[in-house]
Amino acid sequence: MRTPPRTMQELIASYLFQNKACPLPGLGSLSINTSAAESDITNQKISAPQAVILFKNKETDPAGLLNYVAAQTDCHVDEASETLGHFCNDLKKEISNHAKAKLDGIGDLFIDANGHINLKPAALPASFLPAVFAERVIHPKAEHSILVGDKETTNTAMSEYFTEEPEMKDYWWVWAIVLAVIALGAMVFYFANPNSDSLFGNSIKI
Repeated sequence: MRTPPRTMQELIASYLFQNKACPLPGLGSLSINTSAAESDITNQKISAPQAVILFKNKETDPAGLLNYVAAQTDCHVDEASETLGHFCNDLKKEISNHAKAKLDGIGDLFIDANGHINLKPAALPASFLPAVFAERVIHPKAEHSILVGDKETTNTAMSEYFTEEPEMKDYWWVWAIVLAVIALGAMVFYFANPNSDSLFGNSIKI
């Protein structure tokens, strides 16, 4: 079964999504602007970049699109150029007559408050840029920077800090002094007490 020929709207949308840019001769150009991806650590996923279709009144070289249309419709580039030119002219007339024109899968071209052609982009399906699963893996032996209070250090330094045993200091000389003081006090007490002889035996009475 032969595949039915694709319409110019389908070809433009296909070319835009593949190349992120598409000229519209006589009107301007379309492009896809993509924001940065965002990580969601809580749900263990990375949200896909948000893509939006933009329209500019500035025209770009249509050579790439013409070659694509010619290849897809099995015709000569000159014929593709004529077909694309008629399509864009009809699109421009529709915008002038009805203040807007629809591009399937892309959005609505319309006349803004300044009298310029602008685009209200269609929402791209989630499957165009799906989110991906991202489980955070921490390698215990890998050194990385961490913030402790207002100071930056590393996980290795903090691990060594908490596992380091307190230094045992040698206080033997303190105990030696204490024992010497006690011994000296006992000797002073012994010689100062008149009845000190009785401490070590019976005194001899005459």
